[in-house]
Amino acid sequence: MATFHSFSGVDMHAVFGDIQFGELQMVSYKSDREKAPVYVMGSSDPRTIARGKRLITGAVVFVVFERDSLLDAMNTHNKERKPFLSIEEQANFAENELRDNLNGGSYSAFNLPGKDYDSNLSGTNTGAQGSFNNTNNADSLRLATQQNARLGDQLLPFDITLVGANEYGKVTKMILHDVELMTEAGGVSIDDLVIEKQMSFIARAISNWNSIDRATGQSYKAPTVNTAAPAVTNV
Repeated sequence: MATFHSFSGVDMHAVFGDIQFGELQMVSYKSDREKAPVYVMGSSDPRTIARGKRLITGAVVFVVFERDSLLDAMNTHNKERKPFLSIEEQANFAENELRDNLNGGSYSAFNLPGKDYDSNLSGTNTGAQGSFNNTNNADSLRLATQQNARLGDQLLPFDITLVGANEYGKVTKMILHDVELMTEAGGVSIDDLVIEKQMSFIARAISNWNSIDRATGQSYKAPTVNTAAPAVTNV
């Protein structure tokens, strides 16, 4: 007879990419697939069920400390996977430059820091390019450069792996593949003992829970009783 082992929330660990998160409070997910009955003339009952597209959505809830742990970890440990941000998007985070320069139609809001630009720049923030003195600064004319993510929706896709390990030494895991963060919600109240932040996501695929053999790290399937129906013989 098969033996089953249970896991609780305190047994769970969440790994984003290759980083384990201790600030995560909750992960929820949902898989929806389009299905519709197919009818034909002369029958009130459907002949079959047509299957369509699948959508995987979910949300994660973080405890908020003095900084954004998700962005801090992703920018620090995944340097080769930093997003490419456009010059317009980079200008959104420039100190006091976006408001002043966009109102005046200046190009300087989109200049990357540390570049030796000509003082006689021509063009506006609509995309016209000016000249600059240092010919080695050709990268500054790119429409997008690799930068640290400033918001969760700028992060590149990553996997969320949920790993459970209980007191009996049993291990299980599931994976949400290619997660894309979409929305972020939070707030504070006078009654809050902790501050929380919720982020919703979509995912490309999902792998259901599987037992893991700790010795090999591979999926383990417990032996089950053969429940096949006995063969029927003609008499």
